[in-house]
Amino acid sequence: VTLHSFGPANEFGQPAGKTSAAVTVAIGKRAGANAVAVSEAVREKFKTLEREILPEQVTATITRDYGHRADDAVNTLMESLGIAIIVVLIILFFFLGWREALIVTITVPLTLFIVLGVGLIIDQTINRISLFALILSLGLLVDAAIVVIENIHRHLHEGQNPSFPDLLVRATDEIGNPTNIATIAVILAFVPMAFVSGMMGPFMQPIPINVPVAMIASLFLAYIVVPWIAFRWLGPKARKSLAERETLEAQPQQDEEKEDGLQKNYKRLINPLLDSRMLALGFLLFVFGLMLASMIMPAWQFIRPEGMNGPLSPGGVGLKMLPEGNVDTFLLEVKAPDGTAKERTAMIAEHVGRVLNQNPYVTDYQTYIGRTGPLTFEGMVRGDMMREGPDLAQIRVNLVPRDQRPVTSEVAKAVYENLKPVAAAYPDTKIKLFLTPPGPPVQSQILARIHGPDYERSREIASVVRAKFEDIYGMINIDDSVGDHQTEYRIDVDHTKALSLGIAPAEVAKLVHDYIRGKNLGTVRDTQTSEPVNIILRLDRSDRAWINQVNDLTITTQDGRNIRLSELVDIHEGAVSKAIHARDQHPMVFVQGDLLGSSPVYATLTLNSWLNDMELGDDVTLSTGNLGFMDSQPNDLEGYELLWGGDMRLTLDVFRDLGAAFIVALVLIYLLLVAYYQSFMLPVIVMGAIPLTLVGIFPGHWLFNMPFNATSMIGFIALAGVVVRNSLLLIDFIIDYRANGFTLKEAVLKAGAVRFRAILLTALTIVFGSAVMIPDPVFGGLAVSLIFGTLASTLLTLVVIPLMYYYWQLDGQLRAQRKALKAAAK
Repeated sequence: VTLHSFGPANEFGQPAGKTSAAVTVAIGKRAGANAVAVSEAVREKFKTLEREILPEQVTATITRDYGHRADDAVNTLMESLGIAIIVVLIILFFFLGWREALIVTITVPLTLFIVLGVGLIIDQTINRISLFALILSLGLLVDAAIVVIENIHRHLHEGQNPSFPDLLVRATDEIGNPTNIATIAVILAFVPMAFVSGMMGPFMQPIPINVPVAMIASLFLAYIVVPWIAFRWLGPKARKSLAERETLEAQPQQDEEKEDGLQKNYKRLINPLLDSRMLALGFLLFVFGLMLASMIMPAWQFIRPEGMNGPLSPGGVGLKMLPEGNVDTFLLEVKAPDGTAKERTAMIAEHVGRVLNQNPYVTDYQTYIGRTGPLTFEGMVRGDMMREGPDLAQIRVNLVPRDQRPVTSEVAKAVYENLKPVAAAYPDTKIKLFLTPPGPPVQSQILARIHGPDYERSREIASVVRAKFEDIYGMINIDDSVGDHQTEYRIDVDHTKALSLGIAPAEVAKLVHDYIRGKNLGTVRDTQTSEPVNIILRLDRSDRAWINQVNDLTITTQDGRNIRLSELVDIHEGAVSKAIHARDQHPMVFVQGDLLGSSPVYATLTLNSWLNDMELGDDVTLSTGNLGFMDSQPNDLEGYELLWGGDMRLTLDVFRDLGAAFIVALVLIYLLLVAYYQSFMLPVIVMGAIPLTLVGIFPGHWLFNMPFNATSMIGFIALAGVVVRNSLLLIDFIIDYRANGFTLKEAVLKAGAVRFRAILLTALTIVFGSAVMIPDPVFGGLAVSLIFGTLASTLLTLVVIPLMYYYWQLDGQLRAQRKALKAAAK
């Protein structure tokens, strides 16, 4: 039975709760087909069918359209991409001028064209993930162009080279080596993400493909297109600047006079730290304290005195696989006790519908009684396609667009709270709420698989585990695979007596079947239907509701006598056999649940602390496992073991892969820097900027009330390559200035002051280029990591890295002087 009901927010002006019988038609696309094109074609065909075929009394409503959703998502991202480009243009305009800003901006569409062209060649589709990879690339792909144009801008204003073409070549060549190495470092940070396994792998795949392609393309454009356009567009400006300089007399303090406010303030800040080792040490300890304080924010939930179970601490940052999605739909499920009549299930579903009719954000909902709704990805993982029965109903709830309501989780939470009186009225019925996950779905967020040598004992243990689930903060949808007790009746025919009366046992079976299920008398054809309609003769339900009524049935013997069925059969009462579940050929009983407003990480670890090594009596101890980085196999031959699955297992697998990718990226970047600098210590100083990102990442997540999740980790990994770029430019300029005769302190001060603007510009482009991703449920964490990690690392890198290099080199000089003095004394 399928019903369609209008909600208060329907756009047809229908009263809330108006319900009619319905038929749902679900249409899917072939693999590789364009979802938007298929959706538009289906809509056009549907209009024709509605006009030409459907009777006037039949109305049709499109309740879900993934093609429209995909089109909307892509359009939104294209708008975000355009906004990000405009913001970058404005930033460069204020810092460098309108010509320089346009030069950098031109490289953006050129780079995107190259990336999309490569995507076309490798048969990559345009979707949310690939477009987000482009937006992520936006803050990075302009880095090389900014560094080149900023250095040209600086040389132009310093006027040290009278030939403008020579100036362009020198300015571009000056930053060539560090820019090349920095670009390779960024690529090395992203490439290992291609090896993320499991269902999360396809979600992340466009990032390690699109970002490296964009970086390589932007590097070539920065070296070829930027100088060429600068030669064309900046020529008049260069000639004017050089002409003005020729009329001035050379001044010994010329460089100092040309310092802008940023450079002067930078020198005022860092100069005292270079003069006082104690002051520098105090500053470094302060930065280290900031890092520890930041890292305590996600760790506090694990170490706080009241334990992990409960709401998140006010100053804490949650840990989660992915945050909640924000799509325009969610699912409610009614699961009555096994064997419940369909009419009672429909009555409970109707009461649920009354609650939905009171929510102002509900446009409509479809009720499926006796079966599940149209299959979705998450429903397929839950096994919905194999579930049906009179005790089951699902309600697909559709909401107004996201710009007209709170996030889906808040709307669903309000509905769930309002359903508590309905749940109390039907205590033996489970009313479940399922949100659409933004990433790979799982069977259930919290999944406990119980293995052991005795299956019945495992079922008993499941009841103990289920009771513990009830004590977890935010736990909903608690269920298990044990199943309800159902009574069944077995009718045994006395074959000898039946045959002696000329009655075949099969006749008895047919009589009972027709009595309970009805008898098919034939078919009739109706002009309104294309298929024949069965004619079924069946008694009223009240006349076939009790097993004793079977005994009162009569059957005709061979000699024409009617005898009661009780003379031929014996009725035995028993229990329906319950299902036995297995995973990888290991029998198991599972207990599952979902969370509303909490993280599966804390729930799983809390349950694990309660259940591990729990004494169950009869010398039976329950052990727990599968919380390592590798999936565990059950040890079910000798004892009872609970293995955790669900969201926690997926989280461990993803963070294992991302952690391994991060370590590989660090090793590759270090080896690259060792080969570049011919030193083992200097790469450590350059990479010292990476942990500085932690100072901003976790406070940023706290500020936006966002859990640290898988995409946040990707942002952290990406920053490993991004912040190394700034350190590289600083260190390379220091080395160049020292090679040109500057003292150690002068080189450190001048390099930091000269590169301050370029580093600040690249940081601002990453910040504002990534800001458009914050509202997204999947990539919001990545954006927060990039924005706040870049801000913190940039501000600290300009001070910490020069200090580390200065005192490392100073100590080396002092050691060399002492060694020389000892040699002279001998």
